[in-house]
Amino acid sequence: MSESQNWFIRKLSMIKGIFASILLIIVLAMLMDQIVMPLYTKHGSEIELPDVTERSFEDAKEILETSGFTVIKEQEVRFNPLWAAGTVLYQNPTAYSRVKKGRRIYLTLCAGEKFVLVPRVTGNSELNAEFILKQAGLQLGEVFYEYSDYFPENAVSDQSVAPNDTLAEKTLVDITVSIGSLPSRFLVPDLLGKSLDEAKTLIRKAGLKMGQVDYEPTSQFVPETVLSQSLQAGEEAEQNDPVDLIVSQLREDPIWEE
Repeated sequence: MSESQNWFIRKLSMIKGIFASILLIIVLAMLMDQIVMPLYTKHGSEIELPDVTERSFEDAKEILETSGFTVIKEQEVRFNPLWAAGTVLYQNPTAYSRVKKGRRIYLTLCAGEKFVLVPRVTGNSELNAEFILKQAGLQLGEVFYEYSDYFPENAVSDQSVAPNDTLAEKTLVDITVSIGSLPSRFLVPDLLGKSLDEAKTLIRKAGLKMGQVDYEPTSQFVPETVLSQSLQAGEEAEQNDPVDLIVSQLREDPIWEE
């Protein structure tokens, strides 16, 4: 065999080797793309994430773990008055998104009622006491009036919940306001033209108590305006004597049919 023929055969063998290498690379790439990588990334194993919001944490945890997910309770829990403590408010990833099994699902829970410390309001005025309670996250409840030899007139002498106790936010706290030392005489206040709420306060401050309330339909006065009182204004009475009232009620005019 001549030298030129040997050269041609070597050249042909080299070309065949190059083509074989290229073909091998293509086959390996196809195997990686179609078989190896899908197995590695669990391609096609994504499932729809169920919605567990508004469920208790126990129920949500059971549902998610049964579906193959890992549940993580968020450290930050939020207060929401519409839901009980332990209710799932948010989930991450969001419901109905497609995720792989084993994925961590983060749940944010409702903290339930928020509790606050009760402030001391004794010694303050009624207005200041209401402001202090609001600042603490509470609300002023009923206001009582009693005589006191210790607290000056118009100062809060007692509160229904002791200072530094804890209450749920926006709970009502009743207070008692001093109306000064016990007087020797109890005089009936003038209630005519007052609103029913104002009349109740004046009666309590006078050392008397509310009696029966009757309603009289009229269109001449604002509803719940005092029209008459059972004890005359300025009249002397005994402590805790009842004062009956007649107050206005909106008149319902008859509807005339044609």
